[in-house]
Amino acid sequence: MVSGRVLCISAGMLAPKKADNPVGRSHLYLNFGLLGLASVLASDGFDPVVVHGGFVTPEDFIRDLVERVTLSEEPLILLSIPSSFSLPWARRGVEALRRLVPAARIVVGGRWVVADDEPWIRSRLPDVDVFARGVAEGYIVDIARGDSLGRRARRRVPSIPELDYRLLEGMECFNPSLEVSRGCGMGCAFCAEAREPLGGMKPPRRLVAEMARLIEVYGTASIRPYLEASLFRPTSAWVGELGEALEASGVHLPWRTETRVDTMPPDLIPGLARAGLRILDLGLESGSPAQLRRMRKTTRPDVYLRRASSLLEACRREGVWVKVNILVHPGETLDTVAQTRAWLEEHRSAIKGVSVGPTILFRYGRASAALLAEFELHGASVVDRFALDRDGFAHLHPSRSISHDAAVELSNEISRSMMSARDYYDLKSFGYLPRQSSWDDFRQIVVGCPGGNFSFRLEGLG
Repeated sequence: MVSGRVLCISAGMLAPKKADNPVGRSHLYLNFGLLGLASVLASDGFDPVVVHGGFVTPEDFIRDLVERVTLSEEPLILLSIPSSFSLPWARRGVEALRRLVPAARIVVGGRWVVADDEPWIRSRLPDVDVFARGVAEGYIVDIARGDSLGRRARRRVPSIPELDYRLLEGMECFNPSLEVSRGCGMGCAFCAEAREPLGGMKPPRRLVAEMARLIEVYGTASIRPYLEASLFRPTSAWVGELGEALEASGVHLPWRTETRVDTMPPDLIPGLARAGLRILDLGLESGSPAQLRRMRKTTRPDVYLRRASSLLEACRREGVWVKVNILVHPGETLDTVAQTRAWLEEHRSAIKGVSVGPTILFRYGRASAALLAEFELHGASVVDRFALDRDGFAHLHPSRSISHDAAVELSNEISRSMMSARDYYDLKSFGYLPRQSSWDDFRQIVVGCPGGNFSFRLEGLG
């Protein structure tokens, strides 16, 4: 039995976001935002534990949790909903909590799900006591102490709190994340952080100190951190300081991060590679000039794509694996898809893999109506007109010539054309697959699931 404590639950999903197969269900999605809140609580004297629902049915998950955790008479339970895809799980999870722990004080957060529309989220989760909006590090302690919302005051906490992985149940299964910056503000049509200003980068010495503590907590250097940043945008000075701090500390860890193709100078890649950069997720999104404009990625697609080419080549020279993100976006036609496929093919030697999928319209508070109107101007339409209000997201037919089902199939075709099973495994072993998952483990899962509708080529599986 575990002593009474604050339960911090990351809502799972009833099924994977993409294809529902054993590979998809083997993924682990670390809720580092929730772990950050738990870390703030722990530093203030609370005793939190962070658990992840994964793909376990919410009723079974909550029942098991309640049976093995000793709770106070009126326990505090934080439920984080990282995505609208987790909302059905969260709804059933809250119902299970109310049945099994009726006196619990349930606080729900999830920056992009709660958003600025509490009446809507309360209609979906009526049994919740408190909804925490936005980034909650500054007031989570007040919530935990039971202070009323009207008297809630922001506390001074680090802009990006250090994550205490000792609070994470099943820590040994997760490759850790380290948050290095927040925000983006580049204005892309599909992005929740389009107007969230880009914050400063975490100082390199602090980042390296956190890496060293991770090695100590895990008891091994065989970890592969994901440096979390919606837009990883270091300066030359930052890269230099990172290299110096790593050399002085003796820390050597391979890591992964994400950025845009047009904001990372290629001449920074050698220094980042020496500092441990192993995988770079690049938000290219399209190789079609027309689609890049519709996405509001750029007003100069020719310059944008040239910069992408230069960055890919720099990564190839330095041995950095690149995973390219592609969206089948409103306004898409077979011609624009062909342009994207041609661009990817031209750069095949520099691309380790791709992530491709249709744009999804999420309910970002009251801003969703304007975004839907914009998508409709490009020829898109919702598959289910009730989905946005019911589920918090809506699938789209990108255009009259490409249905949603066709967009999904096109996405899989592009993905399989660019990525083998081994490529997929190599990429997912940084941050998504369980740390203990070997290539042979992965291969056996795939071989044992004929017709699994995988997003990679079934070759080299033996």
